[in-house]
Amino acid sequence: MVLSAGFMFIGLEPGSILLSSVLCGLLLALVALGFFAVAPDRLLRGVAVWRAEILAGLWGLLGVLALLGASFRVEGELGWFPVFGADGPSLPMLAILACVGALAGRGRACVACVLACMGVLALSPLVFGLFTGTALVLLAGRGKRGLCLPFAVLPACIPADSILSVPLLGVMVVLVGWAVSVQRGPLAVLPACIGLFLLGRLLAEVGELPLLPQVVLLLCGGAVACAGLAQAMRQQQALSLVAGLAAGWYGMLVFALVLALSSPLGGADTFRTTVILGMGAPVVALLGVLWLARRWELESGAGLHTPLARCLMGVVLAQCSVLPPCGGFLVLWSALAGAGYSVEASQPAMALLVVGLVVFFVALGVVFSAGLLRAALVFLPHRGGGAGQVQAMVLPLWLCAVLGSIMAFFPGLWLFVADHLVVGPPLPPVTWQDVTTVHFIGHSARLTPVLVLLGVALVVLAVGLLVRLLGFMPFDRSARQVEAWRQGAPVCDVAAAEGGAEEDVLPLWSAWHGFFFAPAVVTALRGPGTGGALFRRAVFFWRYARRSLFVAVGWCEAQGMVLILLLMGVGLLAGLFVGK
Repeated sequence: MVLSAGFMFIGLEPGSILLSSVLCGLLLALVALGFFAVAPDRLLRGVAVWRAEILAGLWGLLGVLALLGASFRVEGELGWFPVFGADGPSLPMLAILACVGALAGRGRACVACVLACMGVLALSPLVFGLFTGTALVLLAGRGKRGLCLPFAVLPACIPADSILSVPLLGVMVVLVGWAVSVQRGPLAVLPACIGLFLLGRLLAEVGELPLLPQVVLLLCGGAVACAGLAQAMRQQQALSLVAGLAAGWYGMLVFALVLALSSPLGGADTFRTTVILGMGAPVVALLGVLWLARRWELESGAGLHTPLARCLMGVVLAQCSVLPPCGGFLVLWSALAGAGYSVEASQPAMALLVVGLVVFFVALGVVFSAGLLRAALVFLPHRGGGAGQVQAMVLPLWLCAVLGSIMAFFPGLWLFVADHLVVGPPLPPVTWQDVTTVHFIGHSARLTPVLVLLGVALVVLAVGLLVRLLGFMPFDRSARQVEAWRQGAPVCDVAAAEGGAEEDVLPLWSAWHGFFFAPAVVTALRGPGTGGALFRRAVFFWRYARRSLFVAVGWCEAQGMVLILLLMGVGLLAGLFVGK
């Protein structure tokens, strides 16, 4: 049965036990979640103290049922209740929404997550628009956002082949990006999931778009990504900073989704894998960062004062970044592989355009990692600020770090479960070797994150052995403190030199100082005139350049081993990307 706006479902027998069990379990869990989210304490009585634990358990049950149905490719509808059903994209998206709801809390936030889940399971586009539009209204609250955001789901209510479909999709992308950037906490991922779900369905129904509609959607996705990353680089508050990162990641996924579903590129199927990987480990880790930002704001900047909490924070931040072999790096590698296959199968002009688009995508990923670094600096506690602090519960960080690491280091599991998250050719049966690799159908490119992690661990171990055997510390501080403008300059002890002591350091600084500041030399450089503002500025810039040179040379001498390791890493990455 095919409905308007790209909602397609394959009807199964009403007596299918697995289909009935999964759908009934999902609907019952959603009803129970809605009840426990809004029921007053006097109605729950003694159970009210366990409200948070009950909500977390129900969201966990919902996620397990969604993953089970996605693994067994459950698709169809209930014959006795033809309002909700399940198909390929709905169940993997429902698993992601379960993670969002588990971290969102109770009240209005929990109700918004429940409505979004029911909208994902809806058979009719009108029912989808009703549930998801209400969820967006609950997220927006009052004011102009509450008036504008419901229009984001308007493309679901018109035919997919309408002339207004592409302009409304562009408006939807911008409005959802706005909704993501103004949220506080894990709820920032909720409108992004709604927008990506609707955009993927409609683009799958329309198929390949003409050049101008593609440009419009790519511009909208790029504008949302740039605006979100600009917010992340400007804001000082933790919640606004991380919300900007979420908006930037949403814009990047929109960018890749348009290339995967609406472009005639030869490597479009690899961009489909890019979107699926981008909805896996990076999104789960980003949920942990969003939860941490909300917790940090509620505790008035208490920070992370325990080593365990700091380690977990480092894990979730790393899984969002483009550092190998983390989750963001898998997305970047998949995009580069897709660009390579697209360039091979395209004409020169189109190949040049693909290269420009992927370079822009990679640049967004680099800026996103810089924003993560700013977030890490914000979350670090001030010196001495952790004294007497009570250790907080970091179970959500544990869950996000463990799930994100499993999805990143064993990407085949997530690719198998979320195979139909984006419409495309199904993956072949999964083998033990495919569990640890990222591969593409019909292409030879493969990446094994576990092997990359092993290589990084061996390099760190080798550096540790060198430090242990040779007694060399790459980041050792200088024993002698001098003025800031003389940092890195060679020092000559004049008193020891006059006493006849032999020095190991050449007296270059004293020689140059004596030469340039001798009266005859100063007179010659100054010229016949008395010297004016121009000469004084030239002397100032000369001193500044000399100071910078000394600092750079001293740093390179002290960090030689680190520079060598960085150059080796750049060479390995270059060989990985461009090697034959």
